[in-house]
Amino acid sequence: MICLRCGNEIKDNEQICGKCGYNKNNIINKDNAYATINRGVYNQNAIDKNEANKIQEEQKQFDELLQIYIGKMYYNFKKGSFSFCAFFLGHIYFLYRKLYSVGIIIWIINITLSIVFKGSPLIGAIVGLIFNIFLGLTFKKFYFKECIEKVAKIRHDNPNMGFNQLCEYVRTKGGVNKTIALIFGIIMSIPIVITIISLIITIFLLFKAI
Repeated sequence: MICLRCGNEIKDNEQICGKCGYNKNNIINKDNAYATINRGVYNQNAIDKNEANKIQEEQKQFDELLQIYIGKMYYNFKKGSFSFCAFFLGHIYFLYRKLYSVGIIIWIINITLSIVFKGSPLIGAIVGLIFNIFLGLTFKKFYFKECIEKVAKIRHDNPNMGFNQLCEYVRTKGGVNKTIALIFGIIMSIPIVITIISLIITIFLLFKAI
């Protein structure tokens, strides 16, 4: 939000304005929040009431668009805690969340690691585990930031759209892609399925030979 005393931007997780020290939750009339003079100090960046209300309304609408883009997991991602989905599913979860380029890059990294550590499976497993932990720790913050940038770009590129139209457009652009995640999941499972089938055939032939 915007500090109603000096016009400085205050982050959602901050309560005190870092520029003038004003508590955003203690706005009262005697503070003359919208005036150009507060407690005898002239504020060059001060804004009037109409401008402040306009900015706050725009921020509210942006937050609504962001919630629509992300979906029902909005507050979960906003907290930025550890992502078990990113940890266990890796690039498949990135693709599921429509982070296609990053998902492909992670897939290539995993393939590269498996090739590099082919002769040292234990070391490869440890490196892979560390990499997955890194994905789990960083995914939510990274995804939330990406969503903010994408929603901001949508608003910038569509200045003539009304808010309801933007909501519908953002809904189509955001969310998840189950199809591509399923396709990559099947591709990833093919070697496992082949290994299981080969093992079953081998066991069957051994029993038959006995």
